[in-house]
Order: sequence, then structure tokens, then C-alpha cells
Amino acid sequence: MPTSQPPERPGQILREEFIKTGRLTQAALAQRMGVPIAKVRGILSGEEGITAETALQLEAALGVEAEFWIRAQFVWDCYRLREVERRTAVLEHEGKAKRPKS
Repeated sequence: MPTSQPPERPGQILREEFIKTGRLTQAALAQRMGVPIAKVRGILSGEEGITAETALQLEAALGVEAEFWIRAQFVWDCYRLREVERRTAVLEHEGKAKRPKS
């Protein structure tokens, strides 16, 4: 179901709810998850998505159910794919409109 606002990436949620509020530092989160800080930075920047393993690590570290993180990633992935499809359709439509009819 399309909306006018894009959904938040899981990394945005993590940043807004845990890092920016001062509840945790990136280093403390990495330590609690048992992962390198580079992984946490990748999630926060959006370069790395939430896998099932990562979701379980976040659950253990933060007490937020793994399913929440998986759903957030799924919603973000669906949004991105729909955007790609929409842009592709627009480009195809524009390409057809510009072609001379024979």
C-alpha cells in the first residue's frame, strides 16, 4: 500500500530511538550485539540491511523483538523495489511518448 512518505529504514529507527537519545553509543551497541562497530555503522548508514541473524542480535542487545526489525527491513525493501518499478515505468512511458510513430 503506497504512502506519500517513505518508511523509515531500520537504521534510521535504531539511530533515532537508541543512538541519538543517548541510550547507547555505537560502540556499546556493537559490544552488546557481539559484532564489529563497522557493522553497526553500516546498519545506521543504510549500507547494510537487517538479516535474521542481525535481528536476533538486536533483540538480545535492545530487548526489541527480532520480528520488529525484520518487518522494518521488509517494509523498506518493498518500498525501494516499488520505487524502482515506478521509475522504470515512468522512463519506459517517456521513451514511448518520444518515439516517432511509423
